[in-house]
Amino acid sequence: GFMDTGDMVDPRDDRYYFVGRRGGIINVGGLKVHPAEVEAVINRHQQVRMSRVRSRRSPITGAIVIADVVLSERADALQSNAIRDEIMSDCRKSLLNHKVPAMISFVASLDVTPSGKLARQNA
Repeated sequence: GFMDTGDMVDPRDDRYYFVGRRGGIINVGGLKVHPAEVEAVINRHQQVRMSRVRSRRSPITGAIVIADVVLSERADALQSNAIRDEIMSDCRKSLLNHKVPAMISFVASLDVTPSGKLARQNA
């Protein structure tokens, strides 16, 4: 037997890659977005400490992708527009169009669970 954990994986070659959880999928006009995939691209930026991708309602597509980003302590707040532009550029290069965040907000912190994982229940 097996236990259904709700984890979504992508089999490639002889490996399985975790892409997200079934309950956390964002539906943008019928196209699926795994928040963890978008977060991985955002978190590559050297000035980003962590990010949380979530949905916001849209009258046209049903939902849009938005991101809350915590900058590292060494990030210069005066350069936040440049950092946002760099993140968006990387997202456009690395992700399909429907996965690119429509908006990026810089926040002071994100909630984490006692085990240190990103808390998604309030997302």
